[in-house]
Amino acid sequence: MKKVLLGTTAIVAAGMIASSPASAAEKISAKVGGYMEQWIGYASVDDAANRDVDGFDIKSDSEIHFTGSTTLDNGIEFGVNVQLEANSNSGDQIDESYLIVKGSFGEINLGSENSAMYKMHYAPTDYGITLNSGDQIDWAAVSGSGISTGGYFRNPYGSTYIEPAANNDSEKLTYYTPRFGGFQLGVSYSPDASQDSNTTPDRDAVNSDMVAIGANFKGDFAGASVGLSGGYGTFLNAPTGADEPIAYNVGLTVGFGGFEVGGSYAKSEDNSTGIDGDGYNIGVAYTTGPLGVSLTYFNGEREGTTTAGVTTGQAEQKTVHLSANYTLGPGVTAAATLGHAEFDSDDAGLGSNEATYFVTGIKLSF
Repeated sequence: MKKVLLGTTAIVAAGMIASSPASAAEKISAKVGGYMEQWIGYASVDDAANRDVDGFDIKSDSEIHFTGSTTLDNGIEFGVNVQLEANSNSGDQIDESYLIVKGSFGEINLGSENSAMYKMHYAPTDYGITLNSGDQIDWAAVSGSGISTGGYFRNPYGSTYIEPAANNDSEKLTYYTPRFGGFQLGVSYSPDASQDSNTTPDRDAVNSDMVAIGANFKGDFAGASVGLSGGYGTFLNAPTGADEPIAYNVGLTVGFGGFEVGGSYAKSEDNSTGIDGDGYNIGVAYTTGPLGVSLTYFNGEREGTTTAGVTTGQAEQKTVHLSANYTLGPGVTAAATLGHAEFDSDDAGLGSNEATYFVTGIKLSF
């Protein structure tokens, strides 16, 4: 698979070189964009650890994006995308950071970015706080309850937008074909799970040589819009004595009039870290003018690991959201979510963490 990806890239590069002499009409000028989301809400939590976590809370999610592009005389476009986290508490202040090359051959991304498997996935439309990306785990105050939150993001426990071993924004090369008859294919390769200025991986010690494939279709049939996606990812090499992690996902959305219904499913197998599990998301949404309303449900499960006959890290969530948003003006949207989430664990001494919450906020894009 690596040879196929690298061979495809070489063909594209050869086509670029063989094109007419290239000189940029003008140097790339960076543009500043991004988004800011500010939320305030109230949660009532039945906590497995008997903490008092009821009450109001305020949460933020914001990024500043630096983008720019230029088109050469041969028609090939080069661009850049750097995303600065405004609310990061993970120590990774820069989120995605990658170079873009576009032309009649398709698109190439090179740098720290999600894979084709992740980016080409379709799932139900969700207004308000995001259900299928994991925002409910904060409003339900799961961290500190004793119930495992490991393997939540980029895994089926918390989302159908997944990658093998939760690979996330590793340094990678991705190629997207042009869209033909509604179909498009993407292939990604990463040396390992590291990002930024990473060291050469020791392939005996870490998962290495990740390949992720995504494909989707979008088109219209008898007045209905259809979106269909599928993805598969694995590491070709695992640490000595371990199995290679794999992941796959599928999604379907169908729109008619102002309505959209959809569903998605994901599964991950990674015996070395105990994040095996699966998850699914179903929902219906309606849009009329500036108003959008959605009702969505997510169920995700993590199997945990077993040592000396004792299993730990088991977790499951069942969450339902009724959400709405209203466009107040260009780049200004008011949104709200009424949600109920239940997180459970079969680990010894643990029970459930159940929460009902109402959250409202403003989303700005610029």
